[in-house]
Amino acid sequence: MYFPEVQGENLAGQPFVYPRDFHGARTIALVAFDLRQRGDLETWVPFMDRFARRGIARGRVFPALSRSMRMMKRMIVSTLRQSAPDVKARETTVLIFVDLDEFCTALAITDRSNIHAFVVESDGFVSEHHVGRYSEPAGAAIEALVHHPA
Repeated sequence: MYFPEVQGENLAGQPFVYPRDFHGARTIALVAFDLRQRGDLETWVPFMDRFARRGIARGRVFPALSRSMRMMKRMIVSTLRQSAPDVKARETTVLIFVDLDEFCTALAITDRSNIHAFVVESDGFVSEHHVGRYSEPAGAAIEALVHHPA
């Protein structure tokens, strides 16, 4: 499975195109479908930061919203920026407006009521997928994977 082609902009205003911009490093990518899932995302942040600090894997957060919500982009970005006041959080959060059905099909996501954590290789290949809040078993599986060369 490969991360689908999507375009987005981080909360610092930088444009991205994925999977192209996964180049150079593994990425722990978190996907959320509802702004109320912020608490679930935050359970993963210390885990992701540990790898990012050591240069082992990057962390990215993808709020994935329906294309029809694009007209509300300014308000959504403003809300997300307020909840991510530090520079690192704004740089790692990439808002994407997508066809949710196509996006979820590409990533084998069947439950949008939970967040999804993926390990994405530099070519966009998804090598690991976990559903929901951070857990020790999910963390151990990802840690075992990211400590081995791609």
